[in-house]
Amino acid sequence: MIILIVIIAVGLTLAIDAVRPKVYGGTASMQLISQNVVQGGGTVELTPIDIATDIQLVQSAAVKAIVTANLGQTAPKPTVTEAGVTEVLDVQVSASNPAFAARAANEYISAYIRFTTDRFAKQTQQQETILQTQRTTLQAAITQIETQIATNGAASTSNAALNTQLQSYVAQLDAVVASLTQLQLDQTQVPSGALPVSPVPPNKSPISPKPLLDGLIAGFLGLIVSIGLALTLDFVDDRIRTKEQLHNVSGRLPFLGEIPNFDNWKDQSDTAIIAALRPKSAAAEAYRSLRTAIQFIGYDSERTNVIQITSPMENEGKTTTVIDLAITMASSGTRVAVVSGDLRRAGLNKFFKTDNSKGLSSILAGTETLDSVAVVSDEFTNLICIPSGPIPPNPSELLGSTKLGNLFESLRSSNDVILVDSPPVLPVTDAIVLAQVADFVVLVTRADVTHARTLARALELLSNVDAPVKGVILNAVTAQSSRHGYGGYGGYGGYGG
Repeated sequence: MIILIVIIAVGLTLAIDAVRPKVYGGTASMQLISQNVVQGGGTVELTPIDIATDIQLVQSAAVKAIVTANLGQTAPKPTVTEAGVTEVLDVQVSASNPAFAARAANEYISAYIRFTTDRFAKQTQQQETILQTQRTTLQAAITQIETQIATNGAASTSNAALNTQLQSYVAQLDAVVASLTQLQLDQTQVPSGALPVSPVPPNKSPISPKPLLDGLIAGFLGLIVSIGLALTLDFVDDRIRTKEQLHNVSGRLPFLGEIPNFDNWKDQSDTAIIAALRPKSAAAEAYRSLRTAIQFIGYDSERTNVIQITSPMENEGKTTTVIDLAITMASSGTRVAVVSGDLRRAGLNKFFKTDNSKGLSSILAGTETLDSVAVVSDEFTNLICIPSGPIPPNPSELLGSTKLGNLFESLRSSNDVILVDSPPVLPVTDAIVLAQVADFVVLVTRADVTHARTLARALELLSNVDAPVKGVILNAVTAQSSRHGYGGYGGYGGYGG
């Protein structure tokens, strides 16, 4: 799953990059110059606030309007960044044409220089106008005082005060003249707020898309997401895969057997019996081990055991287990009666190729006898089969009648083992009813299919009626568990409980 998600993420990203329009970038640079003129002339160094302000100014509508006019079309929005901790700004413009992107970036530099030049010129002109007015006023005041002193004559006592005032005005005039001189010098030295570093040529390598970089990023993100998803699924996935898990979930019930998945079995029919067709296979050997384990469960019993084989849910392989176990037992000389306790879905008759027009339901309904429905296998010695019979309207009620116990007693007299193929526990109540008359119950689970919560629920229901659950079986065990059903169940969800 992880590999698949990474491949999909990278492949989808590369596919998108293949159809995305190419975008080219042009980056021009300029060095900022301080235009902060102090009173009396001169400038101060740029501060970080000044640089941040200039970055916003390059992207302002006023500068963009100048660029638009020079380009003859709407200017694209630039991206302005500071080159490290310097006073150099990089202005990048993206466009579908590399030549246009380079031209637009250069135009933004030119427009910013023009804008700051005009702005500084207006500011200095306003300052110069103020200083010129001050100079004219001071010159007039000086002329007036000098005229007054000349009129008073050298011996006048009021000349001392006039001379003091005259000296003050002269000093002020000198300061104004010096400011005018410095202002004119500043206007000459720093006419603009920046100097171009170098014009940018067209770059024919697109800045977007970048398949290699995008693919690497997509692969990394896909890896992170898939690992997280895998861990999440592993955390919430409670499917049973090993006998150790089964042993723990089942409350440490005896583990009776582990049945491997049937290799190369897909070419066989649904009713093929591996214990008969491939007696030397690993699966057949597993059924022989299961036979021994089950025989040990009831070894101290003085009478024939009724063994109910069931499972938590459908499609977990209990019917296949019943059939192959019965064939394995019968082949060793054990007299086996197989009873189809599933009155809702016929199954056993298909394996033995018998008619299902009469069977267990007929016996329980009183319309047939054991002798009339029992099918003696022509192919397998020591084996008889009781089909399920016609589907009745009340399966649970029929199974709960005393006639079922009487039937089992009749079968005990002529058989060594009675195997009951039971419906699954959770979809319907039939298995719970059967468990109350069975000598012991065996639960079949399927590797990578049976969930821990369903097994726990099935055991809880069986425990509520004191069912004699004696062990569990793990079916279809493979390195990668098979999804194929065994036993033919599917659709119990449509029945009532």
